[in-house]
Amino acid sequence: MEAPADPLESKHVLPSKQKTVLAKSQERHILSLERQKQELLEVNKQWDLQFRTMKELYEKQLAEVKAKLHLSERRVSDLEEERHRHPPEKERLQFLDRDRPSQETKETKVLSEALHEMKEENKLLKQKNASLIRKQEHYECEISRLNKALLDVLKKNCSVLGTPSEAGDKNSLDDMKTQLEVLKQQVQIYEEDFRKERSDRERLNEEKEALQKANERLQTQLNKLNSQMRTCLKGKEQQERQLQQQSKDIPVQSERLTYPPPLFLSPCVNYGRCGLVLHYQDPRVHPVSRRAQEQQQHSPDCQWYVPDQFPPDVQHKANDLSSEKGAHR
Repeated sequence: MEAPADPLESKHVLPSKQKTVLAKSQERHILSLERQKQELLEVNKQWDLQFRTMKELYEKQLAEVKAKLHLSERRVSDLEEERHRHPPEKERLQFLDRDRPSQETKETKVLSEALHEMKEENKLLKQKNASLIRKQEHYECEISRLNKALLDVLKKNCSVLGTPSEAGDKNSLDDMKTQLEVLKQQVQIYEEDFRKERSDRERLNEEKEALQKANERLQTQLNKLNSQMRTCLKGKEQQERQLQQQSKDIPVQSERLTYPPPLFLSPCVNYGRCGLVLHYQDPRVHPVSRRAQEQQQHSPDCQWYVPDQFPPDVQHKANDLSSEKGAHR
């Protein structure tokens, strides 16, 4: 039979085994903490990358919406300037807008209200963007603080491994458990914040799509107004030309007064075969020019005709009279 082992050696072997077990458990905890740290850092990096890409996309889309809004505002201002540059007169307005409703003014009012709403929504989007930037800065501070806390925990664990006291091991394990609980709670908080940010981002995308649709609708309405204004201006120009032509034609027609044609009296045999031509005086002609015209165009009041040029009946009567006179002689 073998002699029993020395009790002192057995007592010395038991604490060494406990120390190795504690060291292995602490190493496992440290490895799990490092793995959690790496996972948390990866999640934070992915979230930061996604946040930056979404921020750039949002800023780009916001700039496009601003450019479209500025373009629509400039078009509206140009239309207003053109409308003020051609102020219609009251009579022309009554003539042109006699049967036309004031639909254009209503549409311009609706467009101005829509532009005001888009400006307000743009202002709200800017405020939301600023709040997102502040949250990102807060998250970055929290990440740096967590990294610092993890480093402190790792340093404490390394110092605990160097000290063989059991009370210190228990305290360090309790501290590690509390730190792990705190880290888990913070990770949950960050997950909730990340979900909230994602929902906010989706809502912002929906609002952006609604703004784009409203902008497209406003663009179509502006195009319609432009076409209507062009047609109105063309109609006004045509009517102005017609009015000017009518105003020119009215005095010309008033000047064209009708006068009776010259009255010609046939030659009378009893009054020496003289034919009288009567002319009415034209009041439009100056007296001097009228006198010259009478001298050039008209014959004297009593015109003596050559016998060969008399009409047939007068010539026949003249021949009869001459034959009777010859018979009496």
